[in-house]
Amino acid sequence: MVASGAIVRSALKKKGIEIASHISSCAGIEDQKFSSDMTVLSSQVKQLNEKIFAVLDEDRGQAMKAAIAKAAECQDSVGGTIETCITGLCPGLGEPWFESLESRISSALFGVPAVKGVQFGLGFDFASSKGSLCNDQMYMEDSKICFVSNNNGGINGGISNGMPIVFSCVVKPTSSIGLKQNTVDFKNCENKEIQIQGRHDPAIVHRARIVVDSVVALVLYDVLVSHYGLSYFTDKA
Repeated sequence: MVASGAIVRSALKKKGIEIASHISSCAGIEDQKFSSDMTVLSSQVKQLNEKIFAVLDEDRGQAMKAAIAKAAECQDSVGGTIETCITGLCPGLGEPWFESLESRISSALFGVPAVKGVQFGLGFDFASSKGSLCNDQMYMEDSKICFVSNNNGGINGGISNGMPIVFSCVVKPTSSIGLKQNTVDFKNCENKEIQIQGRHDPAIVHRARIVVDSVVALVLYDVLVSHYGLSYFTDKA
């Protein structure tokens, strides 16, 4: 997925579409969020794609690394969340039912090992807010439709609206840990203990980031080809 995603991301970049993710949380330590200012956001996207441990706040990144190291010392693991931003995507992609852009992206993300949840825009924070605060109100500027906010993460009714697409996914702690755990011997129907030997990543959220970017790139490529045809990615387009 990463190899093919890298090729597709190059094709998307030529069309002005960029994808970037950062570790928005790890071991309970929160990174800062993507900026709502488009100039700042563009800079963040570029910086993240040049980082190995991708965070927006380096101090919080160091704290995450320390927490991961501590978990490793205890033969345990920690989970985290990844926030992803897609810029440069045109409006009108997706459908309101089976082929909604949210469902296409979510379906692919759940194919990434350890991803256990996905939310777009404000996500679960919508539950504690009001429509008057959550609705992304529109206005005209230079004959172009613009939005005051991006609470819905760039998608309305399953269709892209031209704003940056922003979503988050949850990555669970690594299952393989060095601590003893209870299991069963299903052949003999007996309770057992298991202690896995060898090297195990105490956190996989930072490794999952590039996989998420690659999977999303593949989905976007497929959506664009379905909408415009293969000529979209040729010089004649």
